Amino acid sequence: MANYFAYRIDNHGDNVRPSDIQRARKELRAGEITADELREIEDAAIIDWIKAQRHLTLSCLTDGGFRYGDYRSPVLHSVAGFTRDPERMGPGGFGTWIVDAPLKLKKPIASDDAAFLLEQTQLPVKVKLPSAAHLAAQCYDELKTVRAYPGAAALGDAIAELLRDEIEHLLEIGVQFIQLDNPDYSAHLVGRGGELLTFDEAVQIDNAVVAGLQKEESQKVGLTVGWGDDLDGAVDYDRVAVLFATDYDKFIVPFHNEAAVAQDLPRHVPDDKQVGIGIVDATVAELEDIDTVVKRIEDVVEVHDYDRIALLPQKGFQQAHYIPAALTAEEQRKKLEHVETFATMIWGNEA
Repeated sequence: MANYFAYRIDNHGDNVRPSDIQRARKELRAGEITADELREIEDAAIIDWIKAQRHLTLSCLTDGGFRYGDYRSPVLHSVAGFTRDPERMGPGGFGTWIVDAPLKLKKPIASDDAAFLLEQTQLPVKVKLPSAAHLAAQCYDELKTVRAYPGAAALGDAIAELLRDEIEHLLEIGVQFIQLDNPDYSAHLVGRGGELLTFDEAVQIDNAVVAGLQKEESQKVGLTVGWGDDLDGAVDYDRVAVLFATDYDKFIVPFHNEAAVAQDLPRHVPDDKQVGIGIVDATVAELEDIDTVVKRIEDVVEVHDYDRIALLPQKGFQQAHYIPAALTAEEQRKKLEHVETFATMIWGNEA
């Protein structure tokens, strides 16, 4: 592996939930098993997923999101002040959460779960978290949150402080790669969104999470800037430059279809940053044409050294356990093998 620790064969980390976990969650809701029994089932599934990732030779290992309701859950369930609104559903079928009181940490956001992963493997571990600006934009309610925070930006600042503390702890215990997801940037970059948080406010909040972080050379903090939505608009490259100038080590961008390729985001990642390119579609089972994907990768290699590039699907395979996955576990495996094949074609045995 190169010295850049690019974690070349990557996986977003929201994977198809095993049937054992889905069944156990229903049994817990029905009072048929305890929370401890559910955790034992999750532990077993995560250990199996670790073995599967090693077989796929992924460069860093995740817990698949198997303990979480959705991709935001590490924060939503660890911090008092977030409340589920059962009367509303968000875009994409995700549950709606609002902040109705000052935020206060109830338990570690991700480090306990990360410690379990670290106990299972000597390979690099990745932890995935929602970004502070993304949560602030989603969870600010103008009637209820205002009693605790005067605006979404103030809420974002509070979440950023909690996430920064958690990331410092994750780095201390040996997590190598931390990925923060803010899919809202795909809208910001084409001039959409921003009803509660402006683009500049979002960037400032998310940058505060990582600015000046102390970490080892092998430790990276990446930012996902979109999952492939909002690909039909013209990109504001001034905004792209502002976003890519933040203190993240790596930017993860969709690059799985012609619309994503046309946005040409990888070319704009600065030379001192890494770029993760989402080369396969996580929502369709059909495997991508090899020549087409290789051509796309070659276009990125024209402007970036091989050692700063990582390959992965464009988004997670199941970002909420309560939303049916588009692919089966077997189809997911084939997609990840496809990513592995491309990585091997590029880097050979060093992939």
